[in-house]
Amino acid sequence: MSEVLDRWFTRWYPLLMSISERGGQADVRAAQLGRAVGRTLEVGVGSGLSLPHYGSAVTELVLVEPDRNFRTTLRRTLETVGATRPTTVLDADVERLPFEDASFDTVTASFTFCSVRRPDVGLAELHRVLRPGGRFLFHEHVRGHGLRARVQDLLAPLQAALSGGCRPDRDFAGTVRASAFRIDELVPDRMPRAFPTVSPVVHGVASRTTEDAAGERS
Repeated sequence: MSEVLDRWFTRWYPLLMSISERGGQADVRAAQLGRAVGRTLEVGVGSGLSLPHYGSAVTELVLVEPDRNFRTTLRRTLETVGATRPTTVLDADVERLPFEDASFDTVTASFTFCSVRRPDVGLAELHRVLRPGGRFLFHEHVRGHGLRARVQDLLAPLQAALSGGCRPDRDFAGTVRASAFRIDELVPDRMPRAFPTVSPVVHGVASRTTEDAAGERS
């Protein structure tokens, strides 16, 4: 049953997200991902909605997607948008990334950490593979307030079962604050034309400071 639900999710999710993309979500992605530079890692790429928004400053793109159905769609998306830089698609888990320390200039995640089993471990891995001075560009939906929050809490188990593990009750901003990253920018927002449980959102920038690297060497 789980495999059937996962296949179903990978089919309807891109269609649902396309509604928000046309409603203005694509503009947020473009502003966010346009800041990526150098060798860039994106985790939880899904069907590849982010791909058209990386700029010419990205010299190499490494795309991590653990869902095999999404990887199939992702490769088709790459054929459609065209590869303007070396691009690799990998099956990997953000909690155990197969990369050396400090091997990326930029890391990104868009609507990914809602379904990561251990978000704190995933963030620690992104921090590890990011070079000192590098930036983490994030864009995630989070738990709201008041009645919305109570509905999100109530529906979290059902949504996780039907939506590839996506939980609407995550405090992503709090998890980043508790991590080794330094938050440089944090913008509260809402996802246009979205299902009520996947709004509000936060997007912003965090960085791995040079002090982090000095501390690890000492």
